[in-house]
Formats: sequence, structure tokens, C-alpha cells
Amino acid sequence: MRKISKGNYYRLKTKKWFEKDGYLVENLEKNQRLFVKGRVIFLKKDLWGADLIAKNNKEMIFIQCKTNKVDISKGIKELNKTIWPSFVKKYVVIWKERAREPDIIEA
Repeated sequence: MRKISKGNYYRLKTKKWFEKDGYLVENLEKNQRLFVKGRVIFLKKDLWGADLIAKNNKEMIFIQCKTNKVDISKGIKELNKTIWPSFVKKYVVIWKERAREPDIIEA
């Protein structure tokens, strides 16, 4: 059985939580291969500082998932690097251990 990383686990949990509320959710993290000195290095990059995008017929939300409260300011900083239209919401989502619902901070 393949082990899922902590970050991917919470990203998937966040995606399912928003889908349960009727949102269409897609992953914005992309993988890149770099060739450096004859070696291949794999990098993960977030598109516009967000891990996920969620939308329904009323709103569009860019979501940064964090695994602990210490990273909240880092998530807000990542989301605010980009200029956003006024109708876009930006959330940093944090899951406490054994929580059924996340803490959501608007960036």
C-alpha cells in the first residue's frame, strides 16, 4: 500500500470537504522536472500560491492548505503575492488533529 504524505492527505481532505458543500475543486500544484548537472530534480510548485481552487455558481476560492498553525502567516503571504480581482476569495485552511472541520482563515 502506498503511503500518502501529510500535506497530500490534508489537501485531499480539504478537497473532499469543499466538494461536500457543492464546490467544484481542482488541484493547482504542479510537478516540474529540472535537469541539473546531469541529474533530475523534481519540484512541486503552487500555481499563484494556492494548492486548490474551488468554485460554485456564486464564488471562486483559492485555497492554501497548511498542516499546522505556525504556517498560517506563510500561507497568507503566499496567497497575497499575486494581484487578485475583488470577487476572488483566498483561504488558508488548517486541520487540527482529529478535527471534523477545518479552521479557515481569510487571507
